[in-house]
Amino acid sequence: MSGYIGTRCMICSEKFTSEDDVVVCPDCGTPYHRDCYEKEGKCVNGILHKNGGSWKPSYDTGSDGSENQAVVCRFCGNSNPPLTLFCRRCGMPVSTIRNENDMAGQTVGGVNINENADAYNRNFNGGIQINPFLINFSDPLCGFDPEEQLDGVKMSELGDFVGTNTHYYLPIFKRFNETKRSVSWNFCSALFPELYFSYRKMPLAALISVIVRNIVQLPQYIVLLSQGINFGILSETAAAVDIKSAAFQWLYMLCSAMTYAFMFTTGIFGNKLYYDSAVRKIKKTKASADPRIPEGVRASIIARGGTSGLWLTLFICIALLPVLILFYGQTLTMLNA
Repeated sequence: MSGYIGTRCMICSEKFTSEDDVVVCPDCGTPYHRDCYEKEGKCVNGILHKNGGSWKPSYDTGSDGSENQAVVCRFCGNSNPPLTLFCRRCGMPVSTIRNENDMAGQTVGGVNINENADAYNRNFNGGIQINPFLINFSDPLCGFDPEEQLDGVKMSELGDFVGTNTHYYLPIFKRFNETKRSVSWNFCSALFPELYFSYRKMPLAALISVIVRNIVQLPQYIVLLSQGINFGILSETAAAVDIKSAAFQWLYMLCSAMTYAFMFTTGIFGNKLYYDSAVRKIKKTKASADPRIPEGVRASIIARGGTSGLWLTLFICIALLPVLILFYGQTLTMLNA
């Protein structure tokens, strides 16, 4: 008991005294008041459980009473218990939040964020900070609560499903859930939507992307086919089109604009499509798995999520097929000339 006196219970934030009935978590060693632990029903030190660490005593040394106060995150305005390591809303390290000297006088959008905790909120999409330098990279869940619910699934389940690059996706998923907005930006889904969706195991979205891309690029194929590439009836049909007519030129420009519009659309909604797909698949997996075997449910979620090199390879071949056919035809034409 002597090793806990002066430290705090993570649930009620009160210091332990020699009169307290203290219990400790059998896995990580975090101490609690017995009543607090029984009321909560579990250990709340999720970070140690996730990282496999062990509790170490930390004693308050302040003399002005500030160590007893809740930690109000200057970046999102959330009020956190004194011993919280990371803000429970935006994942900001509490050590950074507490550093008054480094943050003194700092302004965001002309507003002093020491004087107004909501200043960062108004400037950064509802306070969900996704600056990569402010994310806890030592934790695959970015310091977020593993039990937090996002549209009916746990944060830990989303982390298991995503597998790789959780530090990019989880803050965006959290922002989707809290702001109810669907817009973000993903360069991969903008430039190569069929490859992005196939890599993230979304073959239907990848197939639709291939079909749409080929439809809007049809005028380009007609131009190429009409300029000497011999593909029999295809070339004859293309040659019959007056590619110099005003109508065809308008169609060509319209399809070019539609190509960029499609790329922009997949760029801003790619992450939301992935998030919705992840939530839907996790729920379906949990509904079909045996809930009495938690590890089996988790293994099923991991297997269904992650990335797929096989799907990616398949759609690379599909995407390149028209280009390879045209190139092959052009090569044959040059050899036969």
